[in-house]
Amino acid sequence: MSDALLTMDDVRASYGDFQALFNITLEIRAGEIVTLIGANGAGKTTTLRVISGLLRSQHGQLRFDGQDISKLPPHEIVVRGVSHVPEGRQLFPHMSVEENLALGAYIGRVRPKLKDLVEEQFELFPRLKERRRQLAGTLSGGEQQMVALARGLMAAPKLLLLDEPSLGLSPKIVEEVFAKVQQIGKSGVTVLIVEQNVVDGLSISDRGYVVENGEVTLQGTPKELLGNEQIRAAYLGL
Repeated sequence: MSDALLTMDDVRASYGDFQALFNITLEIRAGEIVTLIGANGAGKTTTLRVISGLLRSQHGQLRFDGQDISKLPPHEIVVRGVSHVPEGRQLFPHMSVEENLALGAYIGRVRPKLKDLVEEQFELFPRLKERRRQLAGTLSGGEQQMVALARGLMAAPKLLLLDEPSLGLSPKIVEEVFAKVQQIGKSGVTVLIVEQNVVDGLSISDRGYVVENGEVTLQGTPKELLGNEQIRAAYLGL
């Protein structure tokens, strides 16, 4: 029996008449950090949207923690233990850091733990504690990404989905953000990352998948993928 926390088997999905996923087959085991890499438009973000229920799959099987979640609405998938941190952070800019975090704890099983969960995030992201009453829209890009990560963790997820966490950040801040993601993984939260920054994404991962034209075409350890000639030519310019 598989010990996978998440499995996707021949999952297909479309936006209207445009088919975005043709055959996504992968598995994520509990406690792993896994990265999806691929070009723009390959289907990486769509894969995350299908997992979190924002886009309904049209074919195949999607199972999380032993249960079929393919027909569940997004809020039910959050209740089951999946948090999605979208590309671009999508914070509420006119609300404070603390208010943004509180919105991540709206589900019943974590609402009574709100204060404790906020303190946990401030321990993980000390800079946010200093800025707890500051409006999210006035923070730097790196600080906003940390708020987005912390808000995703407020639902106490088993699986955290991260879409392009390094987008628009300086190399130094990217390094800091990925160090936090690695710390999150070590705390026991399983992480699935979509990342165009191939080296940084794989550097903190246990395994990776390559998505091309809506299909998984390669998988392996970071060492295997970074040593693959196709990957080196297509994504690293080597």
